[in-house]
Amino acid sequence: MEEKNIDINDLVTYLSGTSLKPLLDDDLWRCYGYRKRPVSGAIFSKMFPKRHELENFITKEVLTMGVIDVLNGVKKSNLSPDDKLLVSLGVVDQFLATTKHLFTDDVFMDNLFTAYDSFLKSEKSKLYTPSILKAKTILNKEDFAKYMVGTIRLLSEEHIEDYLLKSNALRDTINRLSGFSETKLSIEMPEIYRKYGSLIQKNILSSS
Repeated sequence: MEEKNIDINDLVTYLSGTSLKPLLDDDLWRCYGYRKRPVSGAIFSKMFPKRHELENFITKEVLTMGVIDVLNGVKKSNLSPDDKLLVSLGVVDQFLATTKHLFTDDVFMDNLFTAYDSFLKSEKSKLYTPSILKAKTILNKEDFAKYMVGTIRLLSEEHIEDYLLKSNALRDTINRLSGFSETKLSIEMPEIYRKYGSLIQKNILSSS
């Protein structure tokens, strides 16, 4: 990635892709007892939802954690407030376009805001607690036990102050940019800006 004269859309694409990377890591899935990342696909998940309930829950939680880490990198950066909001909206827009087979927009955004609030309130050495409590209300006992053990193992190792990605490293990458050669943000779903712009500003970028 070039360090100068970056199109804002190139940065958004980079950050959106980064938010998805933890889900592709076989080591992450091994924490939950899988040999490697499952590739059953959306069709089988819909045909046999109970069989894939744990896999689907892990997928949604890990994706949300990745987005939170990326948005924290944007939040910590030296971008102007307006550019922080634009980049954050772009990341959310690309994320929702990529994962629309998993989430409706409203379900993901509600989950994101709730998870971010829990992130702010949690002890950083116990970031896994809110997700585990949520899992207890959704998963059966066997799947919950696997999720609890796996999530504690995953988030207790080396991710203090973040979930799965290093937000300070993302901040530094953003800060190395001297400015945008193009500041017109390409949005796949314009309703994202109208519907969630003020909420992202209030619940994430301006929260502490």
